[in-house]
Amino acid sequence: MDIYEKAGDFIIDLAKLVFGGVILGAIMMETTNTVALYIVGAALSAIFISSGFFLYWIQKRKNKK
Repeated sequence: MDIYEKAGDFIIDLAKLVFGGVILGAIMMETTNTVALYIVGAALSAIFISSGFFLYWIQKRKNKK
């Protein structure tokens, strides 16, 4: 396992934690703007997931050479 693959795993785990935190945060806090919380959480999760898969893609290309 190379550094890109490990970093990809870590970033995808961060995406899962952000997603879970957004859901739990929306449930626990009734005073916050839940729409904004969902939008920011979904955007961060999408950024983390795409970054993680990009690192997997880099590792795959590196192994082909």
